[in-house]
Amino acid sequence: MSLQRYREKRDFRITSEPRGRETRRAKTGLRFVVQKHAARSLHYDFRLEWDGVLKSWAVPKGPSLDPADKRLAVEVEDHPLEYGDFEGVIPEHEYGAGTVEIWDRGTWTPYGDASRGLREGHLTFALAGERLTGRWALIRIKRRDKNGKQPWLLIKEREARSGDSHDSPAPTPRPTRSGTRARASGGRAASLPQRLDPELATLVAEAPAGSAWLYEFKYDGYRILARLDGDEARLLTRNAQDWTDRFPTIARELARKRLGPAWLDGEVCVLDDQGRSSFSALQRALSGESKAEPMYAVFDAPFLAGRDLRALPLSERRAALEKALGKPRTHSHVLFSAALSGSGAKLRAQACKRGLEGIIGKRADSPYRHERSRDWIKLKCRQRQEFVIGGYSQPSGSRQGLGALLLGVHDPGGKLRYVGRVGTGFDVSTLASLERKLSRLRADAPPFDPAPAGRLARDVTWVKPALVAEIAFAEWTHEGHVRQASFEGLREDKPQQDVRRERA
Repeated sequence: MSLQRYREKRDFRITSEPRGRETRRAKTGLRFVVQKHAARSLHYDFRLEWDGVLKSWAVPKGPSLDPADKRLAVEVEDHPLEYGDFEGVIPEHEYGAGTVEIWDRGTWTPYGDASRGLREGHLTFALAGERLTGRWALIRIKRRDKNGKQPWLLIKEREARSGDSHDSPAPTPRPTRSGTRARASGGRAASLPQRLDPELATLVAEAPAGSAWLYEFKYDGYRILARLDGDEARLLTRNAQDWTDRFPTIARELARKRLGPAWLDGEVCVLDDQGRSSFSALQRALSGESKAEPMYAVFDAPFLAGRDLRALPLSERRAALEKALGKPRTHSHVLFSAALSGSGAKLRAQACKRGLEGIIGKRADSPYRHERSRDWIKLKCRQRQEFVIGGYSQPSGSRQGLGALLLGVHDPGGKLRYVGRVGTGFDVSTLASLERKLSRLRADAPPFDPAPAGRLARDVTWVKPALVAEIAFAEWTHEGHVRQASFEGLREDKPQQDVRRERA
C-alpha cells in the first residue's frame, strides 16, 4: 500500500494532518475509526486498518444501524495509521478544509480473507466500537461515479442465526450499553497470534456512579503482556519489545504453570513492605542497585488454554484467570490482581491516602479491546505522565552530569511541543546514566516546533527525541507548561511518537 496519493493532495507546511509513515502491522488487533468531517459538505470518513494503512471511504450520511439502510461509501485514498488519532481543523483552501473530530473508534475483525474481499469488492467484518458494533459489510458497486471514484455500500448486517458460518469466524462483537453480553461459553478455540496490542485506559477526572465497574489499585511499573506457548513464556512490552531476559524468574514461573496457549496481561512492579508499588524501586532493581525481586500482577487473560476469551465479559475472563493461576505460593513472583470492594470515589481516596498512584476502573461486562478504551479508566492521585526528552541544560554548582531535562509532548498533528523542564528527582547515579545516554543522541537543532528561544534555550544541549521520561508534577500552567516537575524514571516501553498530553 502507498501513501503517495494522500501526500500529493496535502501541503504539510500548512495542514496539521500527519504525514505518516508507511509501515506494516500484525494483522491482529486491527483498528477502525469513523471521523465526522465538516468539510464543504458534512460527511463521515470510515477507515479500516489493513496492510499498514487506513483503507478509507467517505460516507455522506454516515453509518446506519438499520440493516435496511444501504449507505453510499465512496472509496478515497489510503490514509496513514496516525490519521486514526487526528482531530483538528484543516486550513481553508487545503484539501478537505474543515473540522475533523473522532465520532467512533474501536477494533474490527474480518470474516475470511480481507485482502481478497477488498480486491473482489465484498468485505464482511465485525466492529467493536463505542457506537458501532456487530456484523457489517462493504459491497462495491460496479460502476464508478462521474469523478472516477469507486462507490461502495456500507451495510449493517443482521446478526447471524445459529448454524451460520464464515471461512474464519470473528470474535463475538462488543456488547452494547443496553447490558447485552456475550455468553460465557468459555470463548472459542483459536490459534495464538504472534502479537497482541493491549487495551489502554482513558484518564478521567471522577469515578463513574453505579455498580457496573471493577476497580484495582494502579500499579507503578511496566505494562507487560505474557505469551505462553508450550513450555515457553515470553514477556513483551506494550510496543512488542521482548523483555523476557529482564524478568527471567517471572518467565520461568509462568512457564511452569502450563496455562498456554495463552496471552496474559498485567504489570511488572516492585512492592515495598507496605505493599505499595514503586517505579523508581523497579528501576533500581533492573539496574542492579537493589536486590528487590520484581513481581507480575496479572489482571486479564485475552487468551487462555488455547481459547480466545476476548469477546467474553471482563468478569468472566478474570474468573477463568483466577482459577487457572490458583492460590499463590510462598515467594511467588506471579500474582492475580484482585478486585477491590467499594465505590470508585472511596477507593481513589484510600489510594491517595496510602501514597499510591491511583486506581484503575474497568466495566465488568466489557470485552477485551486492542486500543485506548473508555471501558477502562484511570483515576490518578497526582499529575503524572510520560514526556519526550528534547534536550538538557548544563549542571551548575557541585552538580554533575546535567542540570535539567527539556520536555515535550506531541500535538494532534504530530509536532513535538515544548512543555517545560524537570530538574529534580535525580540521584548521582541517575544523572550520570542520563548524561551518558543523552550524549549519544546530541543534535544540532532543537526537536521542538516551535523551538524554545531566549533564556529557555540558553546553555542547552539538544538531543534527538528518542527517550521518554515518566514525570510527576503539580499542575499544567496556563501556558501549557508543567509546574513543580519531578523525574521518576525512563519509560523504555513506550515509543516517543505516542506521547501526548493526557487530559481527563
